[in-house]
Amino acid sequence: MIIKVKKDPNLFSLTKLLLSYLLLVTSTTILIGQEINIGFHDSIESSILNEKRRFMISLPKDYYNSGNSYSVLYRLDGDLDLFIETVGVVNRLVYVEELIPDMIVVMIENTNRNRDMMPTKTNYFQSQPGADNFKKFIENELIPHINRTYRTTGENVLCGQSLSAMFTMYCFLTSPESFDSFIACSGGFPDCEDFFKDLITDMLKNERYERKKLFLTHGLNDFLDPDGVIKGQLLNFTQLVESDENTVCELKIYEGEGHVPFQSLYDGLIFIHQVKKE
Repeated sequence: MIIKVKKDPNLFSLTKLLLSYLLLVTSTTILIGQEINIGFHDSIESSILNEKRRFMISLPKDYYNSGNSYSVLYRLDGDLDLFIETVGVVNRLVYVEELIPDMIVVMIENTNRNRDMMPTKTNYFQSQPGADNFKKFIENELIPHINRTYRTTGENVLCGQSLSAMFTMYCFLTSPESFDSFIACSGGFPDCEDFFKDLITDMLKNERYERKKLFLTHGLNDFLDPDGVIKGQLLNFTQLVESDENTVCELKIYEGEGHVPFQSLYDGLIFIHQVKKE
């Protein structure tokens, strides 16, 4: 399904207001000596990557009192700004609009982004690609660590943006069993479209019984796509993926938005929840 939407100024303003409020509260509490936490750091030693990998975690407000188990949102390119943005979007959907159930947020920080996100060599990336090892780290080390440490339902969502959106689509095509849903914001296939077409062909040959959800976004004013090449790639990719009867896929194209439209995660989480209710 391909949907073209116009920019929603009310949603954008409200979300900006929420994030501004979070930043204001954080700054104010530092001044008066009080502490308000929206999350914390953790890390594990990865034998697969041969390095320590850090990540940030935000637990639901009632985690320590409810006894409930929660789904987990794994978001790539983790840094403090994106962590605050992600927690703000999730909290808005959970507590303000009451559209989705609460969830655990895990933000994976980068060490060598190009290495970890690239699944193949291209004219733009000649080094040894490390996407397969990074995927194995998430599947075999990080997810088991999170499941052992926190109360989880086993339902996992993977979200990436730009280059990490390409990695997200790579995971969808090669390891769909590790995640239930995928959100790829402003992804593309720089000099590797044929590589991904082969992956789609292989995926369609393998019969799967568990339905997967894939949400893609693209901004028509994306500065990385002045000629519409990436848009065309995503349209073709969506058409091929939709031929898989066990995948529910939506490409949302935003008019007036640039690279990684701000609404991507918001709309993606709503899409996933709506598909689950069908």
